[in-house]
Amino acid sequence: MTETRARATRARAKASASASRAPELKRRNVAIAIAIAIGSDFEVNPRARAFSGEVKLENVRYEVMDSCPPRAYAPDGRKTTCLRFTATAVNDVRGRAIEALDVFGFVEDVDGNSAATVNGDGDSRTVLASVATAVPSGRSEITFVVTVFKASLDKGPLKLRAFKAMGAVADISNRFRPFDECEVDPESCLL
Repeated sequence: MTETRARATRARAKASASASRAPELKRRNVAIAIAIAIGSDFEVNPRARAFSGEVKLENVRYEVMDSCPPRAYAPDGRKTTCLRFTATAVNDVRGRAIEALDVFGFVEDVDGNSAATVNGDGDSRTVLASVATAVPSGRSEITFVVTVFKASLDKGPLKLRAFKAMGAVADISNRFRPFDECEVDPESCLL
């Protein structure tokens, strides 16, 4: 009789545990169904690409470019100039390549004012540039372009601080790449 009673107690405990998890399971199943309906990889595809962690940037340096790359963000060509940055990326993120990066940091003039055109007041932590090429696991060199105010650059060497990068999805980073020739002038690409 005690064995039967013990089995019954275990069965009641198991049923009670399942009942208490029912709302959680229902919410998860609804989330998965919504994700499937909108075409997302949320928890359905275990190989889904995701944003990854922080990538350290070391030995960050810059050089003044003769001109900005075609279709680069340069709000006023007379008042701005482009800098080509080079840095050593240290990718320790789960031992795998990262398909793209968003670069963050502060570029300041000798007076401590922001020199980056995308962060004019220097108060926000904004993406300075995107690197839309894969960054392998370990250490590698990356380059990116940042537009700065000429007046800030003319004061003397710029101060670079708090540079880092966050892994990103290449498809999203490519949305912010400069327009190609056909996007700028579609008629020039017609055969």
